[in-house]
Amino acid sequence: MKIKWKNKNFTSPIATQIQRFLQFKYAAGCKYHDEKRLLYVLDEFLESHLSIEDPVITDDIVREYSARKGAESEANRAHRLSILRQLCRFLAPEEPRTAVDSQYFLGIRRRPFVPYILTLSEGQRLLQSCLKFSCGKGDKSLLFHRMVYGTALMLLYLTGMRVGEVLSLNLEDVDLATGVLRIRQAKFGKSRFVPIAPDLTEAMRKCRSFVDEYLYSRPPNACFFPKFNGKTCTEAIIRYSFRKALTEAGIVWLGQGKGPRLHDLRHSFAVNRMILWYKQNANLNAKLPLLATYLGHISLSGTQRYLRLTETFVGEITRRHQTQFGYLITERISQ
Repeated sequence: MKIKWKNKNFTSPIATQIQRFLQFKYAAGCKYHDEKRLLYVLDEFLESHLSIEDPVITDDIVREYSARKGAESEANRAHRLSILRQLCRFLAPEEPRTAVDSQYFLGIRRRPFVPYILTLSEGQRLLQSCLKFSCGKGDKSLLFHRMVYGTALMLLYLTGMRVGEVLSLNLEDVDLATGVLRIRQAKFGKSRFVPIAPDLTEAMRKCRSFVDEYLYSRPPNACFFPKFNGKTCTEAIIRYSFRKALTEAGIVWLGQGKGPRLHDLRHSFAVNRMILWYKQNANLNAKLPLLATYLGHISLSGTQRYLRLTETFVGEITRRHQTQFGYLITERISQ
């Protein structure tokens, strides 16, 4: 059920504790945006399931709250249970009867999603389609969609930036003179500078000129990729544009939860960058930390999760090792 939560107060018997838990997460540096929405959903559930006289979260309440809702995925169930477990762990020191069970006690298992890695050929077709797809109504809207959302998709594919990072870019964050983007307070609270190639810088320069001409004067803190009415663009719009671009590029979208996903552009960037370094015979021990920094990861292990063995990747690995160590393997001729 959808609830309007931005100006909503917690109302369950443990509303005060939930608010304290939320403040604790904020103090720890967590953004907790989607999690806050789930806390309101949980609060609404607890309002009708907790006793006012003895408001204790029991195993039965955990089971009922974590039960599958319709066609809900296991990943969503696991996420809801995770938020509830964190809250219970927060409450347990004050109320020892609070149920704090293992995250696996309900048998919920997240199946790791296998990302769709675009080949270099598919990537080229996607870039060509970014400024050709049609998803607007009327000539002006169509041109606006092609210029703004097409450029945003190009930026996602060519830099591996997170979707939220692209959408949060303001005019003052984009230095078109030097071709450097400033990412503020991204995941893990990290900020960084992202240099971009000259051709991508030129595409973003054209995008800004078009939007400035269309929306007239804008302050430095205005979003770089706005909607048609000048308001901040949403991820849903970019996701819809991505699917249109896939169709134009002849890449089949397999459906919800199957991909290609918008986030797969980040995976594709990481893999294709490694393939390029393999082709250049670069020192990967030196390059991998650079990739981690560029992607905004706090450790190399975060970057390694993005590296998938594709057919092209395996071919380059084989070629490189054949060049270096091929002389050690000799064919034995049977007599």
